[in-house]
Amino acid sequence: MNALFTIVAKNYTGLAQVLEASVRKNSNADFFIFVADEWQQANELKQSLPANVLIAREVLTIHTDLWQQMAFKYNLVEFCTAIKANCFQYLFTKGYEKILYLDPDVYVFSTLQSVFNQLNDVSIVVTPHILNVQTPFKGQYADDLFLLNGTFNLGFIGLKNSQTTQDFLNWWHHRLIQHCFFDNDRGTATDQKWVNLLPALFQASEFHISRHRGMNMAPWNFHERKVIVTNELFFVQDRDDESIVEPLIFAHFSGYDYSQAVAGQMVHKTTSSNNYPDLQPMFDAYALALANSQFTTYAALTYSYNMFVNGTSIISLHRRMYRRLLEEQITYANPFLIGAGSYFE
Repeated sequence: MNALFTIVAKNYTGLAQVLEASVRKNSNADFFIFVADEWQQANELKQSLPANVLIAREVLTIHTDLWQQMAFKYNLVEFCTAIKANCFQYLFTKGYEKILYLDPDVYVFSTLQSVFNQLNDVSIVVTPHILNVQTPFKGQYADDLFLLNGTFNLGFIGLKNSQTTQDFLNWWHHRLIQHCFFDNDRGTATDQKWVNLLPALFQASEFHISRHRGMNMAPWNFHERKVIVTNELFFVQDRDDESIVEPLIFAHFSGYDYSQAVAGQMVHKTTSSNNYPDLQPMFDAYALALANSQFTTYAALTYSYNMFVNGTSIISLHRRMYRRLLEEQITYANPFLIGAGSYFE
């Protein structure tokens, strides 16, 4: 039994369903969407959700007090990634043998069977941000940022049910509960930077670093990968070595404005793809999928853990102060509450 899953706040449920539709065209594996959010203000939408959309708080094994601590001390991205290991653990208890995680802003272009096959002989599969040695470096996403954000991009990770994987998940989950911050001073980058330690903690026979250029194609590696479309099939050609051509399996549209993408405009928050006109068919395919989706049905929903119970916005400073109190063993029953003796007070 194979499965895939993603994790979102409720406003990205529609984005996750775009990923789901692309998965179902290219795999018969089961697909799940874990929603790390509350639905009180959107109960009608909650009632209409399909069975594969799981309310993370209702199915995961994280105790209520710990859940509230994590939801408060972490921002949205940090929190969604902090529960990733536990989502894997939950699905393994359901009998799945191979599980792939994909970020909700990923789109699958061709069969995923080769990705599952990589787990035949190893327990863990990851993909590096970049593959090519370049001097000078040609990318718009400066390569020193990989020293901050990690060697591997955790918009994808594949795991097989094994003792190695169970050991890895127990270790990873414990770290994500405590240290899933974007924190350059501490050397952490959500769930991602921890996986830098993979080659040190496990035997080389237990994991695979995939160098397939069609896996996790993204803005940070556009400078080394060219898109070719032949008979409506998408391929990736290495820009430095044109003899290397592989199927485009999945692309990661990280950092794009999806509201504009629905209208057909792929606009990235930091980088420009104007230097790579070959990417346009890939962008067009994703924009069309978004335009034909229910993205806008959910997009305006607010993230529940961005406010106290009285509606006051929680800002970064509130989260950082609360994190520091936790480190000093000073706790509150529910940091979102107001009133006498509350963190809010």
